[in-house]
This record gives sequence, C-alpha cells and structure tokens, in this order.
Amino acid sequence: MLQELRSDLNLADARSEIRERLREYADCGSEPRTPLERADDAWRVVQNVLAEEIAELNRGLDGDAQVLERDRLALPDGSQSIEVEYRDQKFSIARSKDRRKMALLDEYAGRLPVESIGAKLFIAGEPIGCAIVAAIRRLVERATTGIGTVSNGGRRYMALELSTCSATRIEAALNLADENGFRFVESYKTPALDRRVFLFERVLR
Repeated sequence: MLQELRSDLNLADARSEIRERLREYADCGSEPRTPLERADDAWRVVQNVLAEEIAELNRGLDGDAQVLERDRLALPDGSQSIEVEYRDQKFSIARSKDRRKMALLDEYAGRLPVESIGAKLFIAGEPIGCAIVAAIRRLVERATTGIGTVSNGGRRYMALELSTCSATRIEAALNLADENGFRFVESYKTPALDRRVFLFERVLR
C-alpha cells in the first residue's frame, strides 16, 4: 500500500511538472495577435536582449575594447538586420523581407534560426539570452585568437566549445556545422572536465 501511494505521488509530481512546463511555454496572448504581430514582438525582444547584453559587456571598457552594435533596420531588399562587430569580426541578426522569419547569421557558425516556442525565443535550440552571449563570445574569441582568419590556401576554420554532457546537443552541432559547409577536424580538452573544443574547417566547394 505504501509503495502504491509513493507511485501515485510520483505520478502526481510528474504531471504537475509537465503542466508547469506547458503553462510556461504557452503563448497566452496568441489569440488576439496575428502571426505578424507575434513576429514583431519577437523582433523587439531580440533587439532588447541584444542591447542589454552588449551594454553589460561594454560596461567600464574603453571605446576600442567595446563590442559595437549597428542597426540596419531597412535594407534595400526590404529585410531588416542588426550587426554586431568587434575588430574585424562580425555577426548579424536578420529578419526576412516578409518579417516573419529571423536568424543569426555568422560567416563561420552559419545560419542559426531564431524560433519561438510559446512565449519564449530560442536560437538554434538555445535560450535567446544564452545564445546571444555565446555568439558574442565566439566573435571575441575569433578576433583575439586568430581562429577564423584566412590562410594562404583560402581555408577558414571555426572553433566551438561544447558541453560533453549532452550527446544529442553535440550531434546537433556537428550536423549544423556540416549543413553550413564545415568539416569536423578534431576536438581537444579544456580546463573544464565536462567541456571540449571542436575544430571545424570550411569545405571549399
């Protein structure tokens, strides 16, 4: 009887967790809004999160050491874009001409889609705040370590630091790199035991 009671309690807890997750990712305001209005809201969230993260990173730094943000909200083809730059490296977050799709565009990491699940935004499966910080980190690392520079043979390299705790996430990163024209070269240890750096080479086509 006691074992059955514990099972019932565990089942109730599991249901409660699922319900909380369903509630958390529900878009409560979806009914009165059109898809375009929701896309507009998502674009504003992206702009705000990006501005907040860059302002926090630049706090107390001299002008030459700062990450720069340049809005280009009206491109000739009707699309919108925000560029983030540090030294000679950059990435952008772009919005399609019909204003319904967004993606983070990086010359080395490729095209990472910005998607919504309920009321929350993700970039290539990562929560938007974490994904933007990671993108800026890659930007700064490339500019300060030489990774991603052009060699005499015209080849380019990309390095990603990934957690080894999730085989699914590593597989997804490898597939995404392959889809964007990169070949896995090797991986090597970092000071953190649960993280490795994966090195990719752009495939010349």
